[in-house]
Amino acid sequence: MGEYVLVFVIVLSVMGAMTVYFKRAIQARMYDARNAMVGTVYERTNEINYVGEIGVAYEPYYTNTTSSVQRTSESETRLKPGLTTGIFSKTINETTAVQTESTTAPPKDVDLF
Repeated sequence: MGEYVLVFVIVLSVMGAMTVYFKRAIQARMYDARNAMVGTVYERTNEINYVGEIGVAYEPYYTNTTSSVQRTSESETRLKPGLTTGIFSKTINETTAVQTESTTAPPKDVDLF
């Protein structure tokens, strides 16, 4: 029985140690994918005269987002009479509606100045 426990502990230790390497591998693939996408965009838009190079970060300045939020709230309070103290009852009904519209301009329409 001791050998099974030892093998189980070793397997768990190896899996715990390998977690760091799996995370790093996934992060490296995401980094490479981002760089490949930026490289592809830069190659395809080479004829457009950009000031400087294309950044590797998300550029939200050419995104237009509008949201409309509507909230309604109703409450009803009741006090039922009792011999020495009343029984308090409160009902709350709340509704929230959100409507969002987002428009993103293509990178060629960015305003650099």
